[in-house]
Amino acid sequence: MKTIVIGITSSISCFKVVDLVRKLKKSFNIEVIMNANAAKLISVKEFEKVLGNKVHTELFVKGFTYKDYLKREKLEHISLADKADLFLICPSTANTIGKIANGIADDLLTTSVMATNAPVLVCPAMNCKMWENSIVQENVVKLKRKGYYFVDPEKGKLACGYSGVGRLANLGKVIGVVNGLIGCKDMLKGKRIIVTAGGTSEEIDPVRVITNKSSGKMGIYIAEEAAKMGAKVTLIRGRTDVLPFGKIKDIRLNSVKELFNSIKKNVKGNDIIIHAAAVSDFVVDKEKNKIKSLQKKPLILKLKNSIKIIDEIKKLNKKIKLVGFKAEHDVNKKKLIDSSYSLLKQSKADFVVGNDVSKNVFGSEDNDVVIVDKNKKVVNVKGSKREIGREILRLI
Repeated sequence: MKTIVIGITSSISCFKVVDLVRKLKKSFNIEVIMNANAAKLISVKEFEKVLGNKVHTELFVKGFTYKDYLKREKLEHISLADKADLFLICPSTANTIGKIANGIADDLLTTSVMATNAPVLVCPAMNCKMWENSIVQENVVKLKRKGYYFVDPEKGKLACGYSGVGRLANLGKVIGVVNGLIGCKDMLKGKRIIVTAGGTSEEIDPVRVITNKSSGKMGIYIAEEAAKMGAKVTLIRGRTDVLPFGKIKDIRLNSVKELFNSIKKNVKGNDIIIHAAAVSDFVVDKEKNKIKSLQKKPLILKLKNSIKIIDEIKKLNKKIKLVGFKAEHDVNKKKLIDSSYSLLKQSKADFVVGNDVSKNVFGSEDNDVVIVDKNKKVVNVKGSKREIGREILRLI
């Protein structure tokens, strides 16, 4: 049976979570963490009565010292973090959101969240003016971009007397999202996936390179989400603007040749490859010495075509499921779909993700893509790159 760790903070709506615990307990093992202020609003015993076991409230049990740690006694925040298949913070205050968004771990709840590899679902509940505060919204966006899940609050009359957006979401909606996330956790269990990401770079001389504007975010987010879904992930990446998080084998490289060699080395033992790297289409004959900067004549670089890696993948492992990416610039949707499908047929891919790079700034967190399959069926996905990554993995 899966385990959900529920973190309860000091929103007035914390009393509703007693019923949530009662309902979730029918299908899951439940552990409850209450922070100090939540315990002032509702008795710990109310939850213990429903749970049938203790509620966790303290970071360290009474009398715990460093000697216990050295004896390898289990620390509660680590054991709960490891035990969780899903971490649910319900309700979550603005304070708790702010702490997590900024890496503050000063109690059992926030420390456990920092230590877990499980998906984290946050259900905010607060005064409407607090929810609308730009600092709170920045923290929410920051967490969403880091891969945290949210069930946003609803509009209605609030306990403080105001009316607006801030009420804890309907418990039925929360349970629906919980079930969906729990199901996703094992969606790729037992699968081995390669994800390529970032831009390659080709040396002109020992100092200079030619490269592209790729941030690598799309590939890294896909790798992170695949790991959350239970896959064993190998990330092969060039230059990226962000670093990967989670249980991922991370292979760094620079050039097209290095990328291809790494794929050749790893592709045989994998089930899926998502080739999101922005691979240089051209390479240069590298000069042995640094080209002098003071030249009377213009410097002319002769470029030659690099290997088309995506066309080689199915030759290396004909059984592997292949997802490719096709970047176009300033085209209409039909042209984007047609060019994506053309790449799919050429490379024998199973899916190709097409995007128009003129419509989204390089390095942005959002995108608008088409996902084309072998039957030229098209799924249009618009949103954060992480959300798009999850949809690609669901389609696979």
